[in-house]
Amino acid sequence: MAVLNVRNSKKRGESNFSGGINTEQLTMEVGDTESTDEYGFDTDNYPSLTTRKGKTSYGASGGAQTRMMAGFGNSQLLRAVGGTIQRDNGGAWTTIGTLSDAYVDTANFEVDGAPALILVNGVDAPRFWNGSTLGTLGGTPPVGSYITADPSRVFIAKGDVLYFCKFQDPEDWSAAENSGEVQYYTFAGGDITALYGYKDIKYLFKRDSMAGLYGVSYYDYKIVEISNSIGCVSNRTVQEVNGRLLFLGQNDVYQFTQGNPVAIGGKIRAYLNRINQSQIAKCNAFTDEHRYYLNLVIDGATEPNIRLVFDTRYNIWRVCALGESFRAGVQFNNVLYVGNAAGQTYKVNTGTTDDGAAIPWSVTSKAFDEGIGEAEKEYRELHIQGNFPSDSTLNISVSMADRGESFTPISYNPLSTATASLNKNLIIPLDTIPLTHWMRYRVSGTGSVSIYDLQRYFKVCRVQH
Repeated sequence: MAVLNVRNSKKRGESNFSGGINTEQLTMEVGDTESTDEYGFDTDNYPSLTTRKGKTSYGASGGAQTRMMAGFGNSQLLRAVGGTIQRDNGGAWTTIGTLSDAYVDTANFEVDGAPALILVNGVDAPRFWNGSTLGTLGGTPPVGSYITADPSRVFIAKGDVLYFCKFQDPEDWSAAENSGEVQYYTFAGGDITALYGYKDIKYLFKRDSMAGLYGVSYYDYKIVEISNSIGCVSNRTVQEVNGRLLFLGQNDVYQFTQGNPVAIGGKIRAYLNRINQSQIAKCNAFTDEHRYYLNLVIDGATEPNIRLVFDTRYNIWRVCALGESFRAGVQFNNVLYVGNAAGQTYKVNTGTTDDGAAIPWSVTSKAFDEGIGEAEKEYRELHIQGNFPSDSTLNISVSMADRGESFTPISYNPLSTATASLNKNLIIPLDTIPLTHWMRYRVSGTGSVSIYDLQRYFKVCRVQH
């Protein structure tokens, strides 16, 4: 029997998690800088892996599911909880009117020469809020589900038809040669599922198609097909982020810049495949201008139970949180406000706790074979450089399998023996791990932490053949 003498000396491997999460490939094949499972992180302090910022309750719960979060210009924040419309008054929510309990879409425009926020829900006649009164839009506006506007007109989608009002008059929908409608016909049929104004064009979606309304007036409006296979499954997932339009389609998340929609959801494929299709209309998104926060309903859940984030600056995905039940969000005067299924509104991306509770987090590495898959490795130590405040916790577990949840905890707390400094080099002994062909590690804990780099120290055993 021949023996291949692979250098039996102490070796070192280094990695970090700057590449985001990757659930598309086998754990052996993802990049050294990617995670295979995680939660509790955002892209702050990139390329370090940093716990997401916290959230703080804002005012009392509305006692019913959040149907809308919107800004009346930049002067007032409004929400819909169940069928109740409320405005914010320094954290106290004041009821201003009622609608049927349905999802509400909004657009800012002018009504009777004054700024107004127009509200549609597909059930009631469109309403408008002018800062003091919630009124019913005059004329004969369509009772549609989706709305957008440009400086000239308001557009409302109902069924498979897009309606537009008279020039600068949202209370006139019947003026000859000045208002009208355009049908969005496709061979597969179906109603419009989303409407969004982006770069002076009104984009219409069905579940399996996408088109744009081009033109500037009654005389030249026309619908131009963009895709007859890519559409949007939930109007609430459409967001303009850093100059790009992002939305959730039937099979992927797409990015659009007025060319062809580009799929960007490959790295979160495992989560997309687990979407509860019966609850897909509850999937939603919000943005802080650079990051696209996507809330999905996965597995057997009936409310959004995982929040992912795509950062357009670094083109990476991270998993922010689990079990939040977020239903709608808006950035208002540079603050993110998000409402959940119980009607509670939060300020998001603020502080270091969730209403005083430490933020839980976890990250799992790829399966490392150290480039010598046929040889067994004897792992000695794991080193972690990062920022670990005194109130944080940290746990380490290791798996000798390349997939699954068979992790063995390492019964050693590196924080208990580290120096008092927040910035630490943590050393975790791995001498209890048996010889293995590959190894994954999971780092988890609570609190606001940052992980900079990680190093694995090991020996490679001789290979017999």
